[in-house]
Amino acid sequence: MTGKRILCIILICMGTLSLSGCNSIYQALSDGTEKILDMASDTVGDTPKNTALDIMDALNEIGGNIVLTSESSLQGERTTGIDNYVGTYSAEYKDFSKTEYLFGGVDVEREQGNELTVECGLKVDSGTAKVFWISGSEKPVSLIETDGTYKETITLSSGSNYIGIECEDFTGSMELNIK
Repeated sequence: MTGKRILCIILICMGTLSLSGCNSIYQALSDGTEKILDMASDTVGDTPKNTALDIMDALNEIGGNIVLTSESSLQGERTTGIDNYVGTYSAEYKDFSKTEYLFGGVDVEREQGNELTVECGLKVDSGTAKVFWISGSEKPVSLIETDGTYKETITLSSGSNYIGIECEDFTGSMELNIK
């Protein structure tokens, strides 16, 4: 098999795993693929490696965007920044019982760095609401669940990272700003 065919097979497998949500398998393959690409670049130069990484990033971005709640399904107004990891969201909820994935995506290494500052204000009139961060196959981390504010810098891991809100019969409001 030629080097290009092997590279294409690796990229197709990684893209498929990325889109199917198999993050731990995907991460292991990403780590191994990086080593393979490094060895290949020692032999034939960096162009094939850089092209493969660009294709991988594009596939990850497409797959990561699919998870985010569509604009038409959101209860509030979302404005994204330079990528889908940052921006603002403001919403009023009335007896809302769903989960919204507001910001995030899938990246092996985010161009703008792996630290995000998350600021959130939550007002709960009735029901329950939980603003969360989920990273890879880890359990979601609750950022705020009661009336009040939250401000913290989080460090994204390689793979998928999303910030959202899970609601059950929730009436209230939320303001979210991620930088």
